[in-house]
Amino acid sequence: RINVSRRTFAVLSLVLAVLLTTAGLAFAQAGDTKQVGLVIAFADGTTHTEIVTVPASGTTLDALRAADIELVSQSSAFGEAICKIDDTGCPATDCFCDPDRFWAYYHLNGTAWAQAAGSVDAYVPADKSVEGLAWSGFDASFNPNVQPPVYTFAQLVALLNPPVQVPEPGTLLLLGTGLAGLAAYIRRKRAA
Repeated sequence: RINVSRRTFAVLSLVLAVLLTTAGLAFAQAGDTKQVGLVIAFADGTTHTEIVTVPASGTTLDALRAADIELVSQSSAFGEAICKIDDTGCPATDCFCDPDRFWAYYHLNGTAWAQAAGSVDAYVPADKSVEGLAWSGFDASFNPNVQPPVYTFAQLVALLNPPVQVPEPGTLLLLGTGLAGLAAYIRRKRAA
C-alpha cells in the first residue's frame, strides 16, 4: 500500500513540475512575440489567409517570411519590394517585369484597407493587426486599384480555427495547485 501511495505521489509531483515549467515558459514568452494576420489576393481571384507568429519587433516582411507562401523580394532604394508570391509576380532579377501590375501593400484600419505609405520591411505591425497584399493594376495617379478582401483579426481566427494554444499561466498554476492538493489528500487517506 505504501508503494502505491509513493508511486501516485511521485506521478502527481512529476505532473505538477511539468505544469509549473510550462507556466514559467509561458510567462517568459509573454510580450516576446505577436500575431499578425495576412490577407493576400491573387490575380486569379483566390485569397491566402493566415495568422503568423513573429517577434514583437517583427516587420510585415518578417510576417510574410513566416507565412506558408513562397516569397520573392528584392532590396531597393525605397525598401524591400515584393516581387512574387507563390506563382504570381516577377523574379527577383526583374522585380517589376510586369509594367501594368505590382504587389500593392495595405494595413487594415478598422474594417477598411489603407494603402501603406512605406515598404514591408519598414513597417512594424501591432499585435493582432492585419496586413494585406493584392496583385494590382494602378490608376493614372499610380494608386493601386485592387484590394484584398477585408478580414478583421477576429474573423481570421474564426475562419482559420487555429489549433488549441497553451493555456494561460494562471490556468496552469491553478491546475497544478489542484493536482498537488489531490496528491496530498490521497497520501493522507492512504496513511490513515
